[in-house]
Amino acid sequence: MAEYKRILVAVTPHREEHPALARAVFLANKYNAVLVLGSSMYNRSIEKSSNVTNESCDDVKKALIDDQKKVMEKLAASLNINTSTECIVTWNKKWYEGVIDLAVQADCNLIIKETKQYKKSVSNLFTPDHWNLLRYSPINVLMVSNTSWEKSGDIVTAVSLDGLDIQHQRLTQEVAKESVALAKYYDANLHFVNTVTKAPMHIAIDRSSFDPDKVNQRVMAKHKNDIQELADNLELHDVNIIVKEGLPGKVVPNICNELDAKLLVLGSVGRKGINAALLGNTAEYIIDKINCDTLVIKG
Repeated sequence: MAEYKRILVAVTPHREEHPALARAVFLANKYNAVLVLGSSMYNRSIEKSSNVTNESCDDVKKALIDDQKKVMEKLAASLNINTSTECIVTWNKKWYEGVIDLAVQADCNLIIKETKQYKKSVSNLFTPDHWNLLRYSPINVLMVSNTSWEKSGDIVTAVSLDGLDIQHQRLTQEVAKESVALAKYYDANLHFVNTVTKAPMHIAIDRSSFDPDKVNQRVMAKHKNDIQELADNLELHDVNIIVKEGLPGKVVPNICNELDAKLLVLGSVGRKGINAALLGNTAEYIIDKINCDTLVIKG
C-alpha cells in the first residue's frame, strides 16, 4: 500500500462544491496524512499588458496570489480533518505544470483533482490540462468525478499480467495493494479485471492439429490462476476475479459501467520527453471511456 503522508488537492477556491476536496479529506483522515490545498493560477492580461511594468506586474501577481491563499486558508479552516492542512499557491502559465511543481516542492505523494463529467451515456470530459497532469505527474493521481461513494460500492482494478520486466511486475503489485486498501477503507466490493487476446483463427487453417479454442481456454485459465495467486499473496479472500477475451481499452470500461463502479484503479508507466505526449496508450484509452473516479498508480 502506498504510504500517503502528504496529499495535495488541486482546488478552485470560489466554487460552491468541492468533490475532490471532500475525497481528499476522507483519504487524509484514513492515511493520517497532511492535506495540502494547492492552486495554480495565471492571468494572461496581466502578463501581456503593455501598460504594466515588470515591477508592477510582480506586485499585481503577488496580490492575487495572496488573495487566493487567504480564500484557501478560510476554506481549509472549515474542513473536518484530523490532521493538519497547508495552503500553497503558484503562478504558472501551464496549469498542470504548476500543480505538479507544487506537489513536488511540498513533498506530496498523491495529487487529487476534480474532473468534469457528462451524463452516463457520454465519456468523461478531460481537458488537455487533465491529460497532461496524468501524463507528466511523477506521483499517483486521483481524478474525482462528481459522484458519491457509497458503502459496499464497487472498485475495479485493472490487473496487467503482460509485462515481464521488473518495473511492470512491481507496478502490478502496487496497483493491487492500493485497491485492497481503498476497498477496506470504503467497505467496497473489489474486482480484479484482466483481459486475454484471442488466438488467431487462421493458424487453425495452417495447422490442422491446432485448436484455437483449447489454446484460449488454457490462456484464460492461466491468467485466472495468476490473478488468484496475486490475491492469495495479499491474503485477499473475497475478491471477484474477472478475465475476459478482448482489448483492455474496451473490456475494462464495459465492466466499470456494468457494475456502476465508484472507482477504477490502474497503473501507468511514466514516460518522458516526446513519448509522454503520445496519445492512445491503454491507460488513457480506458480513462476516456469511464464515468467514475480514477486512481492512476505511476510506475
